[in-house]
Amino acid sequence: MLLERIIKGSKEARLKIITAVLTLLVFIVTTVSVIQDRKRKDVFFPAPGRPIRLVIPFEKGGKTDIMFRRLADNMKVNGINVEVLNIPGDGGVAGIEYVLAEKADGYTILASTAATITATLSGKTEGYKKLVMVAGLNEDPFMLVTRKNHFGNFKDFLKHSQEHEINIVTAGNGTLGHKIAENLLQKLATSSKCRILETNGGTSEMDAVISGVADLGVITQFEAISNPNIQPLVILTEGHSQTPLFRNVPTIREEGFPLDILGSAFCAVMVRNDVNPNTLVALESIVEAAYYSEDFQRFQDNYALIKLFLPLNQGSELFEEFIKNYSD
Repeated sequence: MLLERIIKGSKEARLKIITAVLTLLVFIVTTVSVIQDRKRKDVFFPAPGRPIRLVIPFEKGGKTDIMFRRLADNMKVNGINVEVLNIPGDGGVAGIEYVLAEKADGYTILASTAATITATLSGKTEGYKKLVMVAGLNEDPFMLVTRKNHFGNFKDFLKHSQEHEINIVTAGNGTLGHKIAENLLQKLATSSKCRILETNGGTSEMDAVISGVADLGVITQFEAISNPNIQPLVILTEGHSQTPLFRNVPTIREEGFPLDILGSAFCAVMVRNDVNPNTLVALESIVEAAYYSEDFQRFQDNYALIKLFLPLNQGSELFEEFIKNYSD
C-alpha cells in the first residue's frame, strides 16, 4: 500500500512520494473545479442586467396579452429582468417569425397559443417545427357568444339564421377561433345563412359583437368572463365550464353539432429548439416559479383557466397531441 511504502522508505523517498501525492491531489482538485466551473457557466442564465424578452404575438389588451403580462409580473417579483414585447400581425405569425429570427440564446421567448400550430399548418410560418415548449401553462375553452339579449339561446340563433344572414366574427384567419368557426359553419351549412368576419385580435372581436357589427363571436371563456355585455350561447368543448358563471351553458355536442376539432385553446412558453439544453432547464425553472406564485394561481382561478403546468418533455408531448388534433 502507498501509506506503508511511505512509512518504510528513506526520508528522500518519502519526500518524493509525498510530493507526488500532493501534486496528484492538486491536479484532481483543479480538474474538478474546472469541470464544475464550466458546468456553472453553462447554466449561468440569465446574465445580470440582461433582460429576457417575452414576445406576445398579439395586440395589447387581449386575453393572451393580459395573461402573459401577469406571468411576466411574477417573473419580475422573483428577480428576473423581463421585457414584454407585443408584435401583432397575421394571426400571430409576425411574433412567431420574430422569435425564430433572434439568436438561440434563450433571451427571446414566445407567448405561445394554439395560433402557433394553426399558423404553421396553414404554411405561413415554420412555427412549431423550429420551436420547443419550455412549459405548458393552461387550457381555455372556446365559446360561441353574442351580445346581451340578442339571442336567448343557441336554438334561437339557429332559428334566426335560417331566414337571416348571420355574421360570426373571429380574431383572424390562422387563429384557432377562426378554424373552429369554419368547422362549426360546415356543420350548420345546410340550415343556416352564416359567414365569417375577421378582425385583428380578441379585443376588436369583442367590440364587433358588443357594437352589433357581428351577431356572434368565437372567443375563449377567459374573454367572456370579464365582459358583462357578452352572453355565451354554447361551449365549444366536450365538457361544461368549471366556473359557476357559465356552468349551465350547454356544450356544442349537447346542441347536436359536435365539432371535429378541439374547442379549447392553450397557452405555453416556447423558444427556439436549438437553445442550449441547460438554458432550457433554467428557463423552465423561471417560468415554473412564476406560475406557482400565489398571485398567478389566483389569477387563473379568477378566469376559470384549466391549470396544466407541464415542463419541457411533458409539455412537448401535449403539444404534439394538440398538433395531431388540429391537423385532423
